[in-house]
Amino acid sequence: MSEYIWGNAYLYSISDIDLSIEKNQISKLDEICKIEGWNELGEKWNSIEFLKCSELLLDSIEFDIAYSSSRITPTEIAKKFHAELLNKFNNDSFCYSNWFNNQWRSNKNGSSWNPLTENTFDISTVFINKENILITCFRSED
Repeated sequence: MSEYIWGNAYLYSISDIDLSIEKNQISKLDEICKIEGWNELGEKWNSIEFLKCSELLLDSIEFDIAYSSSRITPTEIAKKFHAELLNKFNNDSFCYSNWFNNQWRSNKNGSSWNPLTENTFDISTVFINKENILITCFRSED
């Protein structure tokens, strides 16, 4: 993905904690953020439904965060990355983002988020099931 996107996706296999409990999910997310050198968001993560988080992930792969109408990844390649990333997750997954609306699908102008990195713009999507956490962090500058 690095040919198109500044950032990455991380898949963690988890066996030492019950990930069906929200408190444990947030605790693990903060632990991952600390490991990656990102801001620990704690209760500032935005809990969202799977479909909306999936759409946000696809759009964040396809479009530049800073210049929302600028496509950085061809649609078919973005869909391929998206499918590969979500192959372990489904509607039963718990999902979070540091963003509060999808600027690519919303009628609202702009978006708001809790910064995860020191970059001007960053967007993260999180998918959690019983054994795995997928966290993406894509960045941009204006």
